[in-house]
Amino acid sequence: MKALTLITSNAGKAKEFELLLGVTVHHQKVELPEVQATAVAKVAKAKAEAAYQALQKPVLVDDTGLYINAWGELPGALIAWFLDNIGNEGILKMLEGWGDRSARVMTALGYCDENGSQVFIGELAGSIAKVARGKNGFGYDSIFIPEGQPKTFAEMTSQEKNAISMRAQAAHYFREAIL
Repeated sequence: MKALTLITSNAGKAKEFELLLGVTVHHQKVELPEVQATAVAKVAKAKAEAAYQALQKPVLVDDTGLYINAWGELPGALIAWFLDNIGNEGILKMLEGWGDRSARVMTALGYCDENGSQVFIGELAGSIAKVARGKNGFGYDSIFIPEGQPKTFAEMTSQEKNAISMRAQAAHYFREAIL
């Protein structure tokens, strides 16, 4: 496979996947139904299947979630909704008084072609910082500290983050199975 179509309007995300996968990644925006679930695998699978039906060509989608262990499966795949409504500061405020700040982040890559859909998962344990730190990245990067690291994702360079990230793990599993 020489090229992939990533369903996103984010050119930066497509470039990141090119680095992670070692193939050309085109990006295309497709209006997809928004699956209401905390499980990123369920969301990625549904989006990949819907995108394939719309385009009738092989597609790749990703969905990433932040799981705060004290909150069970929340916010999970609903993290974008949390960030849109309360932001990182709101998440930090909601965690005040909780003793357990452990968390995990998970990326699910959904791939669909004429043979059906597959999902590849990368997961990274860590914790939620007490205050937002760093300027790099996006979303919850300024509050998530990967296990064994002194920095949040937002304090890391792109190279440091890509070396350990859940997206890099999922891309590795995808590359082994599909490319």
